[in-house]
Amino acid sequence: MKAFLALVINDSKFEKGDLREKTLLNSIYAGIAGALAMGGLLWANFRGFVNGGFIMWCFLILIPYGNSIYLLNKEWQEGTTGWWLTLPYSRSFLLCAKCVASFWRVLMMYATLFATTQIMTLYSNSTRPDFLPHPQLLDVFQACVKDLSWLLIVSPFSILLGALMVIITRSHWVSASLLFWAGFGLLTNLYAAKAIGLSPLSTLPVYPVQHYYLSMNGNDFYTTALIVLTTSALLFAFSVYVLDRHVEI
Repeated sequence: MKAFLALVINDSKFEKGDLREKTLLNSIYAGIAGALAMGGLLWANFRGFVNGGFIMWCFLILIPYGNSIYLLNKEWQEGTTGWWLTLPYSRSFLLCAKCVASFWRVLMMYATLFATTQIMTLYSNSTRPDFLPHPQLLDVFQACVKDLSWLLIVSPFSILLGALMVIITRSHWVSASLLFWAGFGLLTNLYAAKAIGLSPLSTLPVYPVQHYYLSMNGNDFYTTALIVLTTSALLFAFSVYVLDRHVEI
């Protein structure tokens, strides 16, 4: 148990190395991918296919996915893969520690976002003229709690999917995965958020009327949790198999 906690704590830290310089080629690829994604979302928003809330949901649901990719990929980037995989623990033990650390980092990110939203709402209310509508703090609080609850429910699936994508690209199957892993990850995360997650995007009222956004359908909640846990378990088992059988030290 102490070894597991030590691995989790080590990977949970936000270090300056998180912002280390990227190679020029990686920066170009990241810029192109970001531009295409943003362009597609803006076009869909302009045509009325999605709204601003959906775009924000896309960004938030990709945080666990990207964070998981970063934590696993840095072992290869920093040359510590051999040390990590030769630790006297099973591959499932090592991967589980990575996933728990990723979830903890995501939880801290969401908590920071939640606190920032509350502070910005309070500041906006204090500086907005009286003749303009003021968002109720309770409305904003409950809307954030509701959306972040659903994000946390879906996050294990996103974390395991990101881990699997990295493991596949570092395995003998790399030639079959390079062309579709990023697109597959994006589309699957969006599907998880909108279809599996039944995401109840909260929209604040135009006028300061009291609403209670925290009320949610209990059946949807438990159904979503069951589906996410089941698919996450399958992704974890498959990731351990690939890491154990098809990844060389």
